[in-house]
Amino acid sequence: MNAALPESPLRRFWSWISKPPDEILADAARDGELMVARLRVFVTVFLTVSPVIGLLLDRDPTENWIGLGVALTFIVVALVLAAVVNRTPYSAQVSMISAITDVSLVSLGLLAFWLVGRPLVTSNSRVLFECYFLAIGASALRYDARVTVVAGLAAIIEHLGLSWLVAATAPAKALSRDAPAYGDFSWTSQVSRALILVSMTFVALELVRRAQRLRRLSTGDRLTGLFNRAYAEEYLTNEVLRTSRSDSALLIGMLDVDHFKLFNDTHGHAAGDAALKHVASALRSKVRRSDLIARYGGEEFLIVLPGTGTASGLEKLEEIRVHIALQEFTLPRGGREKLTVSIGAASWHDDGKTVDELLDVADARLYAAKNAGRNRVVGP
Repeated sequence: MNAALPESPLRRFWSWISKPPDEILADAARDGELMVARLRVFVTVFLTVSPVIGLLLDRDPTENWIGLGVALTFIVVALVLAAVVNRTPYSAQVSMISAITDVSLVSLGLLAFWLVGRPLVTSNSRVLFECYFLAIGASALRYDARVTVVAGLAAIIEHLGLSWLVAATAPAKALSRDAPAYGDFSWTSQVSRALILVSMTFVALELVRRAQRLRRLSTGDRLTGLFNRAYAEEYLTNEVLRTSRSDSALLIGMLDVDHFKLFNDTHGHAAGDAALKHVASALRSKVRRSDLIARYGGEEFLIVLPGTGTASGLEKLEEIRVHIALQEFTLPRGGREKLTVSIGAASWHDDGKTVDELLDVADARLYAAKNAGRNRVVGP
């Protein structure tokens, strides 16, 4: 049998780029994308101030007319991107396109000077070139290293591409006498600028790494890897508001591991931790990416099923209960065990219209499931 060929670096890079976003970071990434969309509109509007002042003072009208035209183009693109981001769910691919657009807008501004015969401004601009740093830095707000890598690569490639365009098309005289303020064209300077962009990309990646770590610490449960109670309640609050606005469906389930204290006393705390990890893994395998599961406290787990009606939601919770009851897991000291769970469910509108009402009803039904003999689902 032939050994499998090693995966090429390009294929590995594409697999990394195209994989789904980390669910713990997805909401933060969407908030970051919305923030970038608002900042993009503000910055592009603000960019019109400089060329307008320049035109009023009649300083280099050609450059300022170009700057004003580019700024107005930026505003239109920024408004379109803001509308798209506001109306679509978060997607890492959309964020990458958004980041590339930010970089390309800077390149477009530089290219405009080449088009009107100012090649040294294209290659040596000190104002527009620094906007690449803004685009790369803003990519860190998406909590996704892939967006930052794509933004950095786009900036480096586009900068070197513009440098090549200037060197290949502009006469030597234009590259040394355009304007004293911009100096002469040299590849040493252009490569140095590219290395600065590489450095900025690494700085932004470190910011992303630290932001991800803080986000996981603040929203995740370290034992199970699920969301924690604080994040779950924040998420549920937003989901209830969204459900209310759209008049759609929402069902939540409160799950408790049956006889967990006895299990702990019999097998030890390490086995108890293994049991909670087993339940978390089983839950992950049975819910959609749009659903939320969280460790609510101790051996309790919260399940949030957006857009799910009562009948289909109870069917899903029953499927989860049966799945957990049938699955064995290995104990740390050897041997295998099974667990059962009890689940109480509550449906938006029928059982309550606020987070507190839904949680109270689900909790009451969880205790009803326990009192009825455990290993069952009690719902509306």
